[in-house]
Amino acid sequence: MHVRRLAWPVALVGTTCVWGSPPLAAQESIAQIPPVTGMTLVSTLQYPMGDREDVIELKRVDSAGIHYVWRFVEFWREGDTVGDVHERRVRANDLAGAPRLDPVFARGDELERPGYTAFSVSSAVYLALRDQGSARFTTTMVDTAAGALASLGARAAPRRARYKGTLTRVAPSSQPFPLLVDGRRVTVPALHLRGDFTDGARSAAMELWVLADSAHPLLLKSVLGANVFQMVRVDLPVAASGAAAPGGVGTLRMGGLVERELGAKCRVELPGVYFAFNSARIAPASDRALAQVAAVLTRHPDWRLAVEGHTDSVGTAAANQTLSLHRAEAVRARLAEQHGVNTGAWKATGYGATQPRESNATIEGRARNRRVELVRACPQRS
Repeated sequence: MHVRRLAWPVALVGTTCVWGSPPLAAQESIAQIPPVTGMTLVSTLQYPMGDREDVIELKRVDSAGIHYVWRFVEFWREGDTVGDVHERRVRANDLAGAPRLDPVFARGDELERPGYTAFSVSSAVYLALRDQGSARFTTTMVDTAAGALASLGARAAPRRARYKGTLTRVAPSSQPFPLLVDGRRVTVPALHLRGDFTDGARSAAMELWVLADSAHPLLLKSVLGANVFQMVRVDLPVAASGAAAPGGVGTLRMGGLVERELGAKCRVELPGVYFAFNSARIAPASDRALAQVAAVLTRHPDWRLAVEGHTDSVGTAAANQTLSLHRAEAVRARLAEQHGVNTGAWKATGYGATQPRESNATIEGRARNRRVELVRACPQRS
């Protein structure tokens, strides 16, 4: 049985300038990210055994709660690759008031874990932290012995350990946290927290940031021992309205974004397209966005297009160039084979890590640099 841990969120904050982008304080800021059906969250985890990338879809958001579908791929230092899909439904009353978090996912789990949240802290915990500066809190972790076996793929059922302690607000006010929302760099307000937790004689020190929004206090980044977790992307559903939520974020339909950018700027970075980590395999959650792209392209049969792949700087230059080319080819093939776009004359090019949008020295920068772009052949402008 494969068991995975979500490390707790810790934000990179401040106004340090990121290569190729403005300082955090100068970037667009949004106050809220309301959970809606079809929203996709992308996070990454770096830990001693390897690296992981997660694609978390909010399958259904309604008065009963949130139903999450979590797909991940891990690359281990020893060369193994593992992946899995898990689902979890968190009840509305737990989103509102649960003082506990269960970030442990395992095959055979029940769909619901009453009394726990999964990808956020509850509104009640957030309000206590915001208004009083601290809150009693419990999180589950895989028991040390069972966890060691589980991370090697053992079939034995995991034993969850409950670590109890107190979360304390570190900074008196929220701090900016970098995030990609629908492919654009923004900052969101984050509450900086620290906690010391125990399970009997065992202890764990954690540092984390959560979205400073009582309606959706999303886990953003954490450091737990050598594990570094960070939320890097939020893509709103392709059918969402162009109107922004009050104080929050809205989005163009994917088709509107692609049509506008290709028409005006002759280039668009495709949000909503996800690949397995270090792979050219397109994740299933990408097809809704690609269907919207295909609908735009059928309205412009005269457009001459190319598709470009880009990577971060992790790995060799040769491997990155090959991976970026294969990802560009995969998008071209998927649009043709599943969405009926005539891509026969398209050129696919891989640029590897040679054209970064942001610094590869940060987790969020590397996430931005892993991208696929559509490019239209446009007359040169004076």
